[in-house]
Amino acid sequence: MIRSTRVAHTLTAIALAAGCVGVAWGQTTATNAPPAAAPTPDWAFSANVGLFSQYVFRGISQTDEKPAIQGGFDIGHKSGFYIGTWASNISWISDGLPDASASMEWDFYGGYKFSLPNDFSGDVGVLEYYYPGSYPAGATKADTTELYASLGWKFLSVKYSYVVGDKTFGFPDSGGSDYIEGNASYDVVDKVNDMISDTQVVGFVQKTF
Repeated sequence: MIRSTRVAHTLTAIALAAGCVGVAWGQTTATNAPPAAAPTPDWAFSANVGLFSQYVFRGISQTDEKPAIQGGFDIGHKSGFYIGTWASNISWISDGLPDASASMEWDFYGGYKFSLPNDFSGDVGVLEYYYPGSYPAGATKADTTELYASLGWKFLSVKYSYVVGDKTFGFPDSGGSDYIEGNASYDVVDKVNDMISDTQVVGFVQKTF
């Protein structure tokens, strides 16, 4: 009788243990389930700063081929609208006007980026080039306002800029100037890293076998 009771208790304990394992397994499965995707934030902020050997703008050195420190930040909305600012040291104004004291370019911009079919994208906006400082009497300030529009496809893009006003970077009677540029941006480093990573994986498989 006692022996039968002990066997029953043992069977009951095993059954309870099995039930606990089942509960634990269910909990583990639920815990390891992939988390729900986080919602896209309404606003995104980015910043950058760097030291460069020189500042070249549209093929012309703005620092007389001397180093430049540059930085800025952007705030963008998920709808595609954005605003930002960027600054760099310059020397071309004082190089041309020794009596001028304007050693900084400070830009302000805003626009709208959007996606198009077949990997195309667009970007339209306005950009203000601001050059704070002091200028000699009679000198024309270099402040310039441009409207721009660009069309991109994967790593290629073309951009058109048009000056609003009657002067372009301090040159009188130059209103309505425009500029077209093409760019190609292909991330070679990531591709090389991907190739190295793939090679390592293949090597690991070969060692495993």
